[in-house]
Amino acid sequence: MTNPMSKCEWCRVEELGSGVYAILDLHGGWFRSNTGLIDMGDYTVVVDTQYNEIRAKDVLRIIEDLDLPPPRLIINTHHHGDHAWGNHVFNVPAVMHENAYRVASLLKDVAPDIYKPFFPQLDFTGAKYTLPEIVVNNHLTLTGSRGELQLYHIGPAHTVGDIIVEVPWIKTVFVGDIVFNKVTPLALDGTLKGWLRTLNVIQEKYRDYTIIGGHGPIANNETLDQLKYYLESILVETEKQILKGITDPLKIALSIKNPPLSDWRENERIVLNIQRAIMDIEKHPPGEPVSNLPELAVKMKKFSRI
Repeated sequence: MTNPMSKCEWCRVEELGSGVYAILDLHGGWFRSNTGLIDMGDYTVVVDTQYNEIRAKDVLRIIEDLDLPPPRLIINTHHHGDHAWGNHVFNVPAVMHENAYRVASLLKDVAPDIYKPFFPQLDFTGAKYTLPEIVVNNHLTLTGSRGELQLYHIGPAHTVGDIIVEVPWIKTVFVGDIVFNKVTPLALDGTLKGWLRTLNVIQEKYRDYTIIGGHGPIANNETLDQLKYYLESILVETEKQILKGITDPLKIALSIKNPPLSDWRENERIVLNIQRAIMDIEKHPPGEPVSNLPELAVKMKKFSRI
């Protein structure tokens, strides 16, 4: 078996036990996500497939280098492209929550190259949506000779269609973008209030589990506490400013003294998170599209330069 790290410039492969691996992106920022590999005995489950064709092929090579069984199923933890645009490379069925499928269906004809002007350092070669063949609602059990995987929809949180993947035989759970670590979370497609409730559920149910988030290193209970404090702070500070008549997300962001997680990557996302906090406070439905995204992108860039 060759060392899977020897050919991976963007990732670190961590063995979690009993044929379960985390492929962790070394940066973790925009579009740079994590992938899970679960050896079910006679087939491998892939949790999320990266944002471009090159990285998806790297995942296939890592499966081969680790001498795992061939991949037979993909689980997309949600609809975002950095977790699903590589599906087609594996040529196997994929699972997605029905809410995520609904959004992906609307986005499937949108070329990922639209992001190139905002992220010129990224390579979107071969990135595209391939709609999953299997759509789930609240729960699905997958079986193999090693044991059973449990898929649950909890939320809404990061999005309205998040799935978590519980690997009970080694007490590990893949939670997608419900958990970020050392990278600022992003609530644009979801709800801060729902995200807080979801983190509480994960913390209660999986306190003694290894937690693999969608971006950043392996997480733990302290990580969840940090995320909860961040989201709570955004909600509280946003409500204070709304009561003063201030509804500009950039102005609210700049009004927060010593913002939490300011040492985490991509802290300019606070502008987008405040916009979602405003929508939560105004009782917009979770996941309702943000109408002024280009304007918010400009304000986010302004925040990052200050």
